[in-house]
Amino acid sequence: MQNDKDESHRHMGFTCSGCLRQNFPGRRFHCLSCLEEFNLCNGCYALDVTTKEHKFDHAMHCILTPASLALFYTQEELGAGKYPMLIRCPYCKINNFNLEEFERHLEELHPSADPDLLSCYKLNV
Repeated sequence: MQNDKDESHRHMGFTCSGCLRQNFPGRRFHCLSCLEEFNLCNGCYALDVTTKEHKFDHAMHCILTPASLALFYTQEELGAGKYPMLIRCPYCKINNFNLEEFERHLEELHPSADPDLLSCYKLNV
């Protein structure tokens, strides 16, 4: 069972921009669009927390804790920094697209989506 007090299970040095919780456990979602540092905990991300600057359809990068990374990836993969970016569609909330799948999804189901959304992901792959 996960020990939330263990620093490897937390995002040390980060504050959720929604609920202001510091060093939170679970996934961290970092905005790839906002100029200011903008991070959400898993709960605030699920609620689509927005601000005047951060809109619901901004590109968000899911970041795992060190402990979670160690569960899913080998030391070689971690050392090379090569692990997939999984994308959630902000319009219909479908999860786990890779970049190619997400691009097709937007073209087919959300043709009027903000073009900057896809650009942000492409710049950060």
